[in-house]
Amino acid sequence: MTGMSVGTYVFSTHAREIARNWNSIFAYITKFNEQFWTYPKSTAIRTLNRNLFKIIRPANFMLNLVPIAMWSQIFLIPHHPIHLPNLFSNYKILFYTAHLIYTPATLYAFCFVAFYIKPMFQTLTVYVLFTLPILREELALTRGPRYTGKFKCSPVLGASPEKNLVLVYRSMQLLMKDVSLLFGRYLPVLNTLYGQLAISSGYVLIVEGGKTDNSTKLVLLVCVPFTVLVWAGCLICAGKIQASSKECLTSWKVGAARWEEKEEKKYMAKFRKSCKPIYFGFEGYIVVTQKTVVKFMQGLVRGLFRALLALK
Repeated sequence: MTGMSVGTYVFSTHAREIARNWNSIFAYITKFNEQFWTYPKSTAIRTLNRNLFKIIRPANFMLNLVPIAMWSQIFLIPHHPIHLPNLFSNYKILFYTAHLIYTPATLYAFCFVAFYIKPMFQTLTVYVLFTLPILREELALTRGPRYTGKFKCSPVLGASPEKNLVLVYRSMQLLMKDVSLLFGRYLPVLNTLYGQLAISSGYVLIVEGGKTDNSTKLVLLVCVPFTVLVWAGCLICAGKIQASSKECLTSWKVGAARWEEKEEKKYMAKFRKSCKPIYFGFEGYIVVTQKTVVKFMQGLVRGLFRALLALK
């Protein structure tokens, strides 16, 4: 719920910037498809769409169910202290009147947040599915000359590196930079909140489990682990992009012999030195790498054990 609230806040305060960023992502993918994926027998865009639908369809189905599932708790546990109408539990008329306002308003709020989460998730999924194969299979020089992957691009991409390959990498770098400027500032906050949420929930279940009601146990056992796993998945995807771009830059140094012309080697050497790996994060505070999710999970385990030893 915290992540959904932050996402809704970003939408409401940076709507124009988000629209510009998303339009840029889709416009660039369309342009890339027209320039490098339209040669005969290319299956790249078909593979991208297939992978995208495999992820988006179940995600949309779950996002459609989440508001209803969260809203249904009003009927399952109407007297739980979390619901505002229980402030008037001693006055039946006020209690039912408050529920007449609270129940539809809560459903609207849940659906409103889920509605904004969908395009955010879809756009970021498209970007990840597009960026990773291009970095791994086309821009990097670690593949053999006869390698043909599902996202194989036109030979034009590597034929003139100073005109095509350089522009492709810089474009991807700028797109991720824009995403980081929009969402990166919330990364340290969400990372801390999810970590503290998992530690506190684990402590309550282990130490105070006998005193906790069943509805609270259900929320802590289902919602919290699911939230932590989703967040860990997001960190893994961002870390893979950073690792793939780093390997790509390294391959340009190791495989420099692939460039036939002396001018191309010299140009790419200078360009490589001017490049940084593509990363998602908040500059000066946190950069998501493949180690970030490991450190996050280690922090959860250590924090839980410390809480148990200190407070039990």
